[in-house]
Amino acid sequence: MASSDKDAATKAVVKAAADWKAAKKRERASRDALAALVCKYVANQVLTENKIAQSTEIPRMTIRKMLGKT
Repeated sequence: MASSDKDAATKAVVKAAADWKAAKKRERASRDALAALVCKYVANQVLTENKIAQSTEIPRMTIRKMLGKT
């Protein structure tokens, strides 16, 4: 395998890893924003855990985790 092939492969892997890390960071930020809204609306009794789970198609246990429940 030529050195240029290894360089190109390394660059491709490094870029893919950076893209993946950035996507994970965006995902965590989106989850945190959702969790904040879930907490706000459940605490203010605007929505229930069940209603949020049904409307978002996110399992109720995940919604409960966002609320700090087990």
